[in-house]
Amino acid sequence: MTMIYIHEFSTGIEVKRTSDGGWESGGFTGQYMNCTREIPPEILNAISSGEFSLSEGGLQGSWAMVGRQVGGYSVVAVVSRGRDDRGRSVSLYRYFWCEGKDYIEAILRMMISRFVFDPDYQPPSTGYPLNPDSQPVSLDKFAEYLDSSPPIVIPHEQPCTHLILNEIAKEIAKRQGQDYSWAYNVAALENPWYFQVIYPASSEAENNFKEVLARRPRDSVFISGEAGIKTAIKAIIKGRVKPEHINSLEIALAHPQIDAQFWNKLLDSRGASKANKDKIYSEPMVRLLTLKALLIPKFLPEFLIWMQTAPKPDDCWEFCRKLQASIVTEYKKNIGCLPCLTRNVKDGIYSLLSRLITKPKSSKSDSKIQHKLRGLVHSKFDIPQLVKATKLLLTQKDGFWSQVYRVSFTKDLADALTQIPDLSEPGVIKDYPEEQQKFLTNLQPFWRYPGKTDKNYLSLAQFFEEVEEPHFAAIFYQISTGEVPANIFYSLSRKGNVKKGTLFEMTLIRKKGWRDHIHSALDAGIYFVTENLILIIRGMVIGLLLGTIGLTTILLISSWLTSRYDKTLQASMEQKIATLKDELKSAQASTTDTNNPETLTEISPENKKLFDRTDEAIKAMIKNLTDDINQLPPNTLNSIGIRENVQDNNKYIVLFCVRQILGIDQNLQYGEIGKYNERWQKFSDAIKKYQKSKGANTPDGVIDKDGQTQRWLEEDIRNQYLNPDGG
Repeated sequence: MTMIYIHEFSTGIEVKRTSDGGWESGGFTGQYMNCTREIPPEILNAISSGEFSLSEGGLQGSWAMVGRQVGGYSVVAVVSRGRDDRGRSVSLYRYFWCEGKDYIEAILRMMISRFVFDPDYQPPSTGYPLNPDSQPVSLDKFAEYLDSSPPIVIPHEQPCTHLILNEIAKEIAKRQGQDYSWAYNVAALENPWYFQVIYPASSEAENNFKEVLARRPRDSVFISGEAGIKTAIKAIIKGRVKPEHINSLEIALAHPQIDAQFWNKLLDSRGASKANKDKIYSEPMVRLLTLKALLIPKFLPEFLIWMQTAPKPDDCWEFCRKLQASIVTEYKKNIGCLPCLTRNVKDGIYSLLSRLITKPKSSKSDSKIQHKLRGLVHSKFDIPQLVKATKLLLTQKDGFWSQVYRVSFTKDLADALTQIPDLSEPGVIKDYPEEQQKFLTNLQPFWRYPGKTDKNYLSLAQFFEEVEEPHFAAIFYQISTGEVPANIFYSLSRKGNVKKGTLFEMTLIRKKGWRDHIHSALDAGIYFVTENLILIIRGMVIGLLLGTIGLTTILLISSWLTSRYDKTLQASMEQKIATLKDELKSAQASTTDTNNPETLTEISPENKKLFDRTDEAIKAMIKNLTDDINQLPPNTLNSIGIRENVQDNNKYIVLFCVRQILGIDQNLQYGEIGKYNERWQKFSDAIKKYQKSKGANTPDGVIDKDGQTQRWLEEDIRNQYLNPDGG
């Protein structure tokens, strides 16, 4: 049985005894009282930002109640009336909370009695243990409100309990994918539009709420913990970075309602846009814009250009580095502890890579000269400056961007490039953050249309060469120029004298060097000498027949020419034969390592027909297994090794399972099987082995649509991967 522990704390007051044995407030102490456990900062931030506050006159009855999900906690505040030592009415709060977002109902059921403020009550130091099992709450009489847009004001004349109000808010929030909040028996709230549903304390309060909500600001979106976010930003700008500030930003980035618009509005209120536009390079402003680049990935390129054009760019880089170093300290404690910030950093790097391949901006009113001038400035100044800044950012010793780049970005990019051939249909690349999705989508055509080039990617190739990432440099040289510099090609290849290879399923062509040109020239020279030698001899024979040239002359010239050129021909042929032998040995020793270029032959028409038959069967399997995949319990795909960013791609899932069942390395990409004989043969051999293991009468290494092999595979995929427990 799962048990939860409900904790509490109350408004801190100086308790004064009255003559009748009661108590009154002698003033607020500034500290909470009756705490059963240290209060989480998320809850403190929510309280300070007014998320539980009733405004003046908000309490008409003896008590009111506010329930809210705050970060990873369930919180209920009970507001009751008290008096101070001057006879004035004061609102006093008693808070109940527990770990976990789904236990507000459990708290409400626990609060059957003694739930209002009581300074004399001493709660157990361990909190209240409770079985959190929920009970059905009927909403039959409130169904009409479930499809309404919040905030919803329930009519005062309609009887409603706090349990019903909680259930209504929960259902509405569930449909919107948000945290939920409600206010019960209240007459006025500081921020009424920050709640899903409100039950007013009177008909008059009902009318007041409706009037206030009708005038609410259009962009008034409530963000839980906003005060904590503002506190964190303020502290970071001043250089006082603490773990709780980084944690506040991490939690905020996970909030479904927080987007670039929210961050822009918040950071601009601190002067971010003004600093960028007016080029204000003070240390607080550099920290502010560094923060903006972390929180809004697409701003990163603009931020680097802003720093590079500063009067003293080195100072800006140092200010930026100090802030990053503070974050890295937290990051190194547990690399997985900042997933949202890490995701933003990686997406910012993708934004940088995309900016390195952009064309210069132009206007319709530009003349040809202006257009060329823009292009010249873009290629000779803008891009080199950005390449330099990108290299600085990603190679800083204790920078946050450089840490993420080294630890996870390069692996993520390699994984993504490996997947592109299998995700080559337009629009498939969708399960990535915005900037990564844009970058990968732009790369798709280079796999779909081999031989396609785009010179704008040259700066990207040169960048990866400078930061010593030869795999990526090779890909982008091939994309930009149609060939790979020999030094990069040979750094990836285990074989010499190879002119072509494959990397991430892309064919790489080695750039010709001086030796290649000498061989070509020598071949041409041999051809020239041989052909001319034949012509000379023919002429001599004709002359002999005509009797115009003596036999002695013919023999002397023929002997001299043959002796002179035969040696050249023989030496060249011996060299070519030796080279061919070396290439043959290398080809025989080739492997299927997708991270090293290897020699492959284009698939033959016969094998292509066999692949097409198999491909039709694979497509049918994907269709047949889609319902099974969609009904999988959470984390099933994680348990069999399928990454989260492709778990919505049924084709990838089915191919993953097929490779597993056939005993094929997952690095063997399906896109290559239909392109190369060697890949098809490996796949076909695995199918044939599988067919034999199943007792097939005529194992042929092909999967036919609706055939026995397809049915066997579907059955094994269901049993072994989609329903491993047999449930």
